[in-house]
Amino acid sequence: MKPRSRITRIEIAAVSAVAVAGVALAAGTANAATASAPAPIKLTSSACPTDISYGQHSGCVTELQQLLNKHGAGLAVDGDFGPATLAAVKSYQGSHGLSVDGIVGPKTKASLEGGGSTPPPPPTGGGASKIVSFAQAIEAGKAEKGWGGGRVPYGWAGGHTSTPGPSPADCGAAGGDPACWTATANHTLGHNGQISVDCSGFVRWVYDLAYGRDVLGSDATYGQIRETHKVSSPVPGDLVFFGSGPSNPHHVGIYIGGGKMIDALETGRYIETDPVSAGGQLIGYYRF
Repeated sequence: MKPRSRITRIEIAAVSAVAVAGVALAAGTANAATASAPAPIKLTSSACPTDISYGQHSGCVTELQQLLNKHGAGLAVDGDFGPATLAAVKSYQGSHGLSVDGIVGPKTKASLEGGGSTPPPPPTGGGASKIVSFAQAIEAGKAEKGWGGGRVPYGWAGGHTSTPGPSPADCGAAGGDPACWTATANHTLGHNGQISVDCSGFVRWVYDLAYGRDVLGSDATYGQIRETHKVSSPVPGDLVFFGSGPSNPHHVGIYIGGGKMIDALETGRYIETDPVSAGGQLIGYYRF
């Protein structure tokens, strides 16, 4: 058997020096990455999009990475929403009872910033939820923020600008609504450019009025169902979604009880009360 090598003090010192240099180099690289990253922007600021997602590069992502690192993510803070940040977001969502989709929407933002995963319920008054009260007021034609009064027509893609409330319809958006183009003198609702709301634009507006902030965001039904959770016992004020499944919703309304909802159903009609059965294939009832 060969004799065991003897390590001198000089060799130990040399190894230690290399190790220290390596740590210093790594620290310097991390500091350089942090220094070159866009300045952090608070996630709930109006400067950040409603949904922060893979591929984005901004100060919003810088802030996101710093918040994730406070929960042990160990990310390089560079402002790039890449694979490592995506994995860290999903890990955080999974450990905090959030929908694990890798998209940093209102609920994930609130949780990361210390507001909890679910915002407080809207205030109630007179036995009716504030959500239903606003929906009924809009249906009746009362003036609300962003609307001077009068019945509100349905319009494809209406209600999806940067702020909630009626906005110009866009018949060409997402494939468009043929009824926008075939409107006649007796069927004028939904013309391209008409100030109006579609189904998801309507519920976004109502929830903004009830909560005092844009909690559902500018996405259509697919984004709204992602920001809510399914319930087995609906109450007035819950959202009711329709479509082939949770990944493909095509309509949403505000449940008011008794098998009815207030919604913006289709071109040629106003915001109105309809039976839940009018929405088509029911996905279920969801709560924010």
